[in-house]
Amino acid sequence: MAKPYQEGKGWCVRKRFKRKDIYLSGYPTKGAVEKALREEMEALERSGKPQHLGPNRSTLAYALQDYGLEHLKRLKGAPQETRRINKYLEAAGLELLVVSPAPASSTLHFDVKLLPRDTQRRVPPGLGPWRKGLLCKTSGSDRVRQVLSQTTVSKITRGDIQLLMDTLASEGLAASTIALERAVLRSFFNHVRKRWGWAQPVDNPASGLRLPKIDNARDRVMSLQEQALLDAAFDGARNDVLRHVVVLLRETAMRASEPLLHATWAGVDWERNVLQLSDGKDGKRDVPLSPVAVEALKALGPREPEQRIVELTYEALKAGFKRNCERAGIENLHLHDLRHTAATRLGLESGNVWLLKALTGHKTDKMLSRYVNVKADDVVEFMRRKKEASPASAEKAPVAPPPADAEPPATPVLFDAVQVQSIVSRALAEAMAAAAGVVAPGSVGAPAQGDNVYPLRRAA
Repeated sequence: MAKPYQEGKGWCVRKRFKRKDIYLSGYPTKGAVEKALREEMEALERSGKPQHLGPNRSTLAYALQDYGLEHLKRLKGAPQETRRINKYLEAAGLELLVVSPAPASSTLHFDVKLLPRDTQRRVPPGLGPWRKGLLCKTSGSDRVRQVLSQTTVSKITRGDIQLLMDTLASEGLAASTIALERAVLRSFFNHVRKRWGWAQPVDNPASGLRLPKIDNARDRVMSLQEQALLDAAFDGARNDVLRHVVVLLRETAMRASEPLLHATWAGVDWERNVLQLSDGKDGKRDVPLSPVAVEALKALGPREPEQRIVELTYEALKAGFKRNCERAGIENLHLHDLRHTAATRLGLESGNVWLLKALTGHKTDKMLSRYVNVKADDVVEFMRRKKEASPASAEKAPVAPPPADAEPPATPVLFDAVQVQSIVSRALAEAMAAAAGVVAPGSVGAPAQGDNVYPLRRAA
């Protein structure tokens, strides 16, 4: 074991192990640097030489830059992830990451490269006051992020990441935004341990944190009355494309990005009434088309097979939808609520979870349940229609009173046990006499007393 030594106020150690030079410095005690050396040697035994510069020589910003160049090209959400990583690169004064769509022949989603700082986009003069106010609002988290970006990866602790999360919460950021910031760091630390063979930090410092609870679930569904109002508002619009796109989203439960980015006319199967998406959040899938959706597609085209079905930007679609909702007097209805509307309506009509999954493209019941938003009013309406559809005979009809001139029913005659036995014996005697050709005395048609009567013979 190499012998630690003091360098300034900290402890250091140097050692060559497995053809790799190990240099650790800045530890508060001799025991701390010896422990770090043992962990470094154990990591080399397990996974070999770490890639890149290693956790002791790479700051968080430099490591995030390498991570972005290597990892972002495989992510569908690379543009959003790039903006979050660039905050750390900008705080450290490094070149920023920029992504562009990969060629169609590539198996990757994006091309990633570095953008020189002298070619970065400048803020327009009119946005200067707004950007200044934004910087003042986020000044606390910017300072914490700047310190983190210039700290070597091996020295980042869970407390450092927790401080950043708490500062973001104190600035009023939404819980989902804070969770996405943490997700970037957690994914990064997992990547450097599994892919690069970095032994430090020992565990992921972005895990086990205290985060604000995310409560962003929506259950807004467009009613039939609101649908009529929105259709009336579209009647006065100059562009019918927006109307047909909204109908398509309302009938198919597609995400807004799917017809905008991943649906072409070559994917429309008019015989099956199915739209084949080339890609999406859940990959390739077939979207069932209702008769109303088919009519909306026919109104939009068809055009050349390679052309996109909807040639609008998301911003234009969102702004047009919001403008027509305001014109119709509809409040708090978002574009993504149309996906909730389509799923809820099919759920109420069919009650079949497998049909719903085929419509929305969800893989799990838990995610599907977020989009089927059944209210108490829906249950009341279902029970009302069920009652109207039930046959009239199912209800108990009132008993009609007897006619006024009808005779009352005869009073039943009651017999005791002796009388019943006598009646039975007499009936049996009459039956046996009739079988022998003799009329029993006392019966109907029996001879008077004194007539010759043949006695009954006992059967042999």
